[in-house]
Amino acid sequence: MGLKIKYIIGSLLICLSVQLTANNEVSHLKKDQVDTCFSKFKTGYKSLFGAIDRINMSYSDNYLHVLFVYNYDWDTTKNTKQWNILSAALSASETAIINAREKDITYCPDIAEIYTMNAIALLYQKQYQKAYQLFDTVVRNYGRMTDTTNVLLWLAHTAIYMDKYDTAKSILQSIATSLDTTNMKALIRYETIAADLSLKTFDYEDALNHLLKAKQMSSSRQMNIRIKFIIAQIYTQTARYGEAIPYYNEVMKPLLGVDNLMKSYAIVYKHFCEKLIIEEEQTYLAIKAAKEEMMRREPEEFEPTIIESNYDSSYLYKDYPYYFNDIAAMFFLDESTSDIQDTGEFENEDTTNYIDDYDEMHLSNEMLETIFDNWDSISIHIPKTDFSSMSDTIYLPLIDAGTVYTLPHFNPVFSRFGWRRYRYHYGIDTKNLIGDSIFCVFDGIVRIAKRNRTYGNVIIVRHYNGLETFYAHCSKLLVEQNQEVKAGELIALVGSTGRSTGPHLHFETRYKGTAFNPEYMIDFENGKLISDTLMITKETFNYRRSGNSSDASPAPANAVYYKIRSGDTLSGIAKKYRTTVNSIKRLNGLKSDFIRDGKRIRVL
Repeated sequence: MGLKIKYIIGSLLICLSVQLTANNEVSHLKKDQVDTCFSKFKTGYKSLFGAIDRINMSYSDNYLHVLFVYNYDWDTTKNTKQWNILSAALSASETAIINAREKDITYCPDIAEIYTMNAIALLYQKQYQKAYQLFDTVVRNYGRMTDTTNVLLWLAHTAIYMDKYDTAKSILQSIATSLDTTNMKALIRYETIAADLSLKTFDYEDALNHLLKAKQMSSSRQMNIRIKFIIAQIYTQTARYGEAIPYYNEVMKPLLGVDNLMKSYAIVYKHFCEKLIIEEEQTYLAIKAAKEEMMRREPEEFEPTIIESNYDSSYLYKDYPYYFNDIAAMFFLDESTSDIQDTGEFENEDTTNYIDDYDEMHLSNEMLETIFDNWDSISIHIPKTDFSSMSDTIYLPLIDAGTVYTLPHFNPVFSRFGWRRYRYHYGIDTKNLIGDSIFCVFDGIVRIAKRNRTYGNVIIVRHYNGLETFYAHCSKLLVEQNQEVKAGELIALVGSTGRSTGPHLHFETRYKGTAFNPEYMIDFENGKLISDTLMITKETFNYRRSGNSSDASPAPANAVYYKIRSGDTLSGIAKKYRTTVNSIKRLNGLKSDFIRDGKRIRVL
């Protein structure tokens, strides 16, 4: 009897075991139906983002310029492991997408995320156009199945990689109103991507607003320190040195995971800011004393009209708060160069009350009058020559025959010659930090080296061919009035004095008192003269009537032209003539790479 009971119990256990096994197999089959599309999707996604994080932390930083939050120029040869992970993610996601095309949605419920994974891998393999199209496809076709905000952020980020800044701005604006304030990850991504877009377009104030928000939310120590360093750089770039120092102090703390080179630059920049604060205080006191003295002498006649520099604005605000609420007065705070040659408002202004440390003469005015016409050591602008009825062509030699000459280094141009909002900009502006070196372009004699209301600390050099070059908004002048200078000589340091909203070099070229586009003469992209002779006609100065600014240059006598044939491309033509696509586009006023057969274009 006992044996029989044992047999029955054993049989029941065997049946139960078989049933459990069968249930497990059924469960496994159901699971396979869900994950057959991409069985290791979550693991692959996690691995992909780990690779991206490492790529973004392998920066090739140039600390002389304001950094970006993300890595836009990563070296694939130094990131082979990450490249392999990207390739694996790309291959696996493409296979899953192919397998899912003829199945229903239950076969591949994560299809939207798989498409996104595929696009992210393409982005970091620098296949930007494919990535952009794929992100756009996800938004349009799978918007209800995924986190659309996240995909739109990737779409905006890809547009920045492609230098499509207007597109990126439009996408970010569409996201801003619908951001979930509880989704911290999306908020950080939005603020940092928006900050990079503003940095790419040199809108430092907007970038600062986004970074200050991102700083409060960032959980990564390394990212948080990087954001603080960029904030400090922006404060330095915009001459807010006291606000920059606390952030440099944060970077200097002995924290793990912080780049040692970044710490070193933080120390240098902090000391630089401290020095400039002392100089600002000294300048402020000197200007205040000069104004108080002027007010004591002529109190009934003194009324401020233009801020002389960024140093004395706080003084004026304290005593003349109405100035900052007056629209007509605020007009003068624009950073562009004054349109004074049209109005003549300051042509013959009394400069006796300006601070001028350069009284020692190297050449007498009498000697200079015999060398140059219209030599004037007081007025910034000399009388303009009217070229409207000019019929001849002037060939102005820029360098002596047989001279091997290289232009001094110019930083990237961010504001060109031509209309700027409501007024004309008579020069070009280059992106610089305070204290950067300014070199003289050609041999000549310094006509002006002093402070001016509009130009700030300005140097004007008259060259021996009659040409004049202006170097404005300087923080320090290193040459004196009437001093002879040579091409390539250090003459000043970059600053933000006068009517300027941030550190930069404003560079002008004028002939017989009349401004012309510096890009008629200099190829700033390649740092070389377009020709050793400048050809001047009446069209050189006809830019305001014709609407021509920096789009195309007047052709010199030795210009080279090419007739476009079927199959030609700008890149092929540029390679043939050993020039660049951008140079050809600039010479011909082209806005895109599109060219027509039979059209004659200038190549050199």
